[in-house]
Amino acid sequence: MDENKTVATDEIVETREDRQEQVEIAQTAQSDESQEQEKPAKKKAKLPKGLQKLVDKINANENVRQMVVFTLFSFICGGSQLILTLVLTQLKYAGGVLAEPFKGIPVGNFSIFGYETTAEFIGFLVGSVTGQVLTFVLNRKKTFNCTNNVVISGIMYTILAVFIIFMQTLLGGAITSACYGAMPEPSSFVGLLFNLAGQAVGGIAALVISFLGNKFLVMRNWGSKKAKTETTDSAPTEEN
Repeated sequence: MDENKTVATDEIVETREDRQEQVEIAQTAQSDESQEQEKPAKKKAKLPKGLQKLVDKINANENVRQMVVFTLFSFICGGSQLILTLVLTQLKYAGGVLAEPFKGIPVGNFSIFGYETTAEFIGFLVGSVTGQVLTFVLNRKKTFNCTNNVVISGIMYTILAVFIIFMQTLLGGAITSACYGAMPEPSSFVGLLFNLAGQAVGGIAALVISFLGNKFLVMRNWGSKKAKTETTDSAPTEEN
């Protein structure tokens, strides 16, 4: 009898301990939930109403969105190109070959890639290459959401970039040479304006050609429409 009472007492004690543990677990869970509820919810930064409306309109049209984002990235890359070009242009003050005129390549009665100094040509060329590389990296995923083969895309972009660099260098050099022809001995500030004018004209032309070339050739997801059509045609139709 005493042994049975002892066993029964032990079971009652264990049951009470189990219940107490369950109560403590429940209280802990409730405490955690209350603490989570008390934490202030993170609010997303909201744009001004007018600006948000503009962003929504831009995102509603994919072509417009691509054009806007591409232009913004082009300004960033163009700024990097401009700074690099101006820095390298200052090498002309080192004298020597860098300070000598760069006559360019003679074509008939004209000369392409002609600059007042070799340093200016080097600066413009290096800046253009850097700008094109940055443009490719930023626009491939962010602007066009490109998923085509990166190697083929890179080759096509290189061809396009070489064409743009030739066109931009030729056009920028022509504008700069024309300015120096109108004023053969400008001051340092006016000479800087001449260089900026050439870069601005070449940059605008490069922006238009680069966008069209990237959208319809380099960054185009070839075969995506065909794949969608085949998927739609192969999808099972519901029987009436």
